[in-house]
Amino acid sequence: MEKIAVVLVETYSAKLYIASANQDNYFIVEDVESEPIRLGLEMGEDHFLKKPQIDSTIRVLKNFRKICELYKVSRTIAVANLFRDTKPKNIYSFFDEVFATCGFRFQVLSADEQNNDIYLGTINSFDIPKGVVVHLTADGLHLVHYNRRNVLNQTVLNFGPMTLLNMYPIEELGKEGALAKIKKYISTQLEDVEWLKTIDEEFGVVFSGDYASDLAKMVRRYKKYPLDRDFGYQASKQDIEFIREQVFGLELDKTKKIKIIEEPRADVFAASVAIIDALLDIMGKPNATICTNAFVRGILYGEVVPSTLEKPISDVLGFSVVAETSFHDEEGEKHNEQVYNLSILLFKQLRVLHKLPRNYVKVLRVASFMHDVGKRINFLKHAKYSYDVILGSDIFGMTHRELVLSAFVASLHHGGEIPASEWVKYRDLIEEGDSSAVMKLGVILRLAEALDRTKNSVIVDISCDILGDSVIMKTISTGDNTYEIQKALECGKDFEKYFSKKLEIL
Repeated sequence: MEKIAVVLVETYSAKLYIASANQDNYFIVEDVESEPIRLGLEMGEDHFLKKPQIDSTIRVLKNFRKICELYKVSRTIAVANLFRDTKPKNIYSFFDEVFATCGFRFQVLSADEQNNDIYLGTINSFDIPKGVVVHLTADGLHLVHYNRRNVLNQTVLNFGPMTLLNMYPIEELGKEGALAKIKKYISTQLEDVEWLKTIDEEFGVVFSGDYASDLAKMVRRYKKYPLDRDFGYQASKQDIEFIREQVFGLELDKTKKIKIIEEPRADVFAASVAIIDALLDIMGKPNATICTNAFVRGILYGEVVPSTLEKPISDVLGFSVVAETSFHDEEGEKHNEQVYNLSILLFKQLRVLHKLPRNYVKVLRVASFMHDVGKRINFLKHAKYSYDVILGSDIFGMTHRELVLSAFVASLHHGGEIPASEWVKYRDLIEEGDSSAVMKLGVILRLAEALDRTKNSVIVDISCDILGDSVIMKTISTGDNTYEIQKALECGKDFEKYFSKKLEIL
């Protein structure tokens, strides 16, 4: 397992991402470190970085180097997104000093290179074939308009929430005066981006970056959202406007903090919400889907899965579920794939009985691939812990509701019932009919696992005949399947309970 580090230096922050990658070109991010820096402040009219700025940044990067050594990182990508208007005259000597003291060789990315990484991170992490990505940093706004495999338009605006507050300081103009000027400035800048006004209904909006995560946390907090997950959360225009009014109502200054978010200053967060709200207004969009960091994820896709530089991943859900499973249950790869194949076969063969629409296939796919991922926590109770692992995994290409249902189905692969308290917890996500669907899918998954009990993939096909009050399941095998049939027949009571038919297996 190879460890890869992405070191990102921006004007006001430095971040370190540690990812694990395997030989099959799958990766997961397993650690993130973030520290504030002050490269955008106190530069002076001579446009030179001062020694205190340089020294404090190098101290942060030295600590990042220690973390990389702890993880035994073998590949490091160090990139900088800095100074969109005026670069310091000593910027390159600064990076030479960083290399000499920390060993990180930085590349200063152009706006086009940053936009390309933002696009890669989005198109390979979402089942949103047409969209506009809004990637917001403290001092920059990236807008990338794409349609499947093509970037149609891209714009970088040289302002972010920190820039706006430096332009219109609250301590000088007062809260109302500063916010009024900030909103006016945002609207004026966005009005000049003509293509934003032509976005049709088919295009979704993806809001990426740390401010996107902070917004999701705030909305989830006030709505008492049950799932602790920012990625993929859909924030409505009404939600964003509510948060904007709540934050604007605070006594905003440089010392005011909001505990649940990463941004240390409430005034900066308020300005970030004003930007996304104005963007939704000009595009006429009702919501934005949250992406925790499309930019860094795009860098990792380009590094670990180089084929994505030419062609996006065609099956986002399949890629992410195999990636997660390979790290949690590496030895069970063959078995997991067999359980998935058998689950889909049974879903198709029993369609006339379960009468579930095709969109539940996503749920069954994740549950069958990841049914055993809880084994590393507790083998004897691994069905229960597989539920927890799935809920905490970076599974892309499905909604939060589908993720929760997948976890429920996986928890049933050894039988049993779902605790009523868990259903109640997720009642705002679950739709009518989901309860019955989960129980039926749980039986299908349990059958599929039993039919590969020896993990030899001996059963290659299944056909089901419905005769009277019975289902006769005929298996086609490449070897002795006696034990598989014996274990599958143990599911007979649950099968009869949820499918109203007796089960016979040949």
